[in-house]
Amino acid sequence: MTNTHTPPHDQRVIRVFISSTFKDMAEEREKLVKYTFPELRRRCRERQVEFVEVDLRWGITDEQKTEDKVLPICMEEIKRCHPFFVGLLGERYGWAPEKIDPDFLEKQDWLKGQEGQSFTALEILHGVLNNPAMAGHSFFYFRDPAYVNSIPEKDRKDFVAESAKGAEKLMLIILDIWTSKW
Repeated sequence: MTNTHTPPHDQRVIRVFISSTFKDMAEEREKLVKYTFPELRRRCRERQVEFVEVDLRWGITDEQKTEDKVLPICMEEIKRCHPFFVGLLGERYGWAPEKIDPDFLEKQDWLKGQEGQSFTALEILHGVLNNPAMAGHSFFYFRDPAYVNSIPEKDRKDFVAESAKGAEKLMLIILDIWTSKW
């Protein structure tokens, strides 16, 4: 569950933003939530550090969605998690908003020219690629494309690229990740 509580400044906290497309990475996210994060939390507490994962699958209301608040909330959560970011990528590029709120666009100069990018791509840009200081604090995990063959035929549509254009855009993001200085 997403914890949006801001701890006192004297408390030692590690906040990690989890980025991925949702449908195809649900199982991976569940494993993180059920197995990996509890162990990390336990180890951190042994060192008097609080571990908090930020997974925006939860915590965004329908009202916030209809008011174009999702992207600003997402970008603020990434900022609050700096410098910790985990990206999970498979074959899907993800959902791209039709437009970015003009008021938010004015506040976030780096978003100009990014219209048509998926939320996942924008998260990766904001959380990692636009900031070389993220080296050593960001981790990306790429699913083996052959995994799709193990998915029942009736469910594969949620695990394959949405379109040829989406696959191309995803490949460009992956190339940016692999060739960046982070």
